[in-house]
Amino acid sequence: MSTIKEVAERAGVSVTTVSRTLNNRGYISQSMRERIQRAMDELNYQPNEIARSLSFQHTRMIGVLVPDSVNPFFSEVIDYLARNLTVRGYKMLLYVASGTGDTAPDYVAMLRSNQVDGIIVALRSQLIESEIRDLPVVSFETLQTGRIPTVLCDNLQGGRLAAQELLDTGCIHPLMVGGRHATQNIPAFERFNGYREAIAAAGLEPRVHEINEDEWERDYRIPAHQALEHYPDTDGIFCTSDVIASYVMQEVLRLGKRVPEDVRIVGFNDVQLPYLSAIPMTSVHQPLDRMCATAVDCLLAQINGEEYHSDLLFPVELTRRASTRGYHDEVLP
Repeated sequence: MSTIKEVAERAGVSVTTVSRTLNNRGYISQSMRERIQRAMDELNYQPNEIARSLSFQHTRMIGVLVPDSVNPFFSEVIDYLARNLTVRGYKMLLYVASGTGDTAPDYVAMLRSNQVDGIIVALRSQLIESEIRDLPVVSFETLQTGRIPTVLCDNLQGGRLAAQELLDTGCIHPLMVGGRHATQNIPAFERFNGYREAIAAAGLEPRVHEINEDEWERDYRIPAHQALEHYPDTDGIFCTSDVIASYVMQEVLRLGKRVPEDVRIVGFNDVQLPYLSAIPMTSVHQPLDRMCATAVDCLLAQINGEEYHSDLLFPVELTRRASTRGYHDEVLP
């Protein structure tokens, strides 16, 4: 099956020009339209969502794929995306993949059948290039095929900030507790690398307890217990998510230890849980509001045939709370 890129090459124009022609955006001369139409006829190219393209209209529906809607991180992502889409005149068609067994291509097929104008994907499984074709896509905190723009936070720096907070508060036996998946296309794995770099640079052993999230998914009580049982001298813990950190904190307190006097704890995401935990939690803050707004802007730029950036990396900050130093909020870049 021919692609929009092949049409552009045959017609001797840019992909953006072909997209603008298909979507009736901006001025395109009649001769240019005829040249592009000839190229499409010669290649037997069928534009994405045939009925929509023929009428040069959009459904103004955006598909959003997430692995979970219960996790506070994804709940907040969904909320920010919905708000940004609404103010731009679009609606969200949400698919939650948790426990369904469906793959990313399965969801793309379902979204195509609903004639969405584009997709924002936060799934761990890989999209298939041939399935996407000319459908506008933005990847959110996951790594997909090379042509798909990706919105990320600086996970590497986040790991460094968390480790440095533990070091600065006097920890000499720090531990990192984090989730791993069978799928390896998750940028959050860079949090491990940032932590290891900072701890090793301080001359300490970068101890790590990995959790199989494909097995535990939401309930981390047992792996939290296992981590502290295996490393009983731990005096500081960095967790790769606030959800994991909340379970770790419960286990620390159950063992009769004090936070932060005996064990300092740092989470990652800084959404709802740090405020709701028994002891307000220090956490690496992801600017989800700006990340989601950018994801929407990037996707709509593709839909409208406009220029867009493909690598969108957002800095993170450390929000310091009682789990490391005291009962006050302090944001550190």
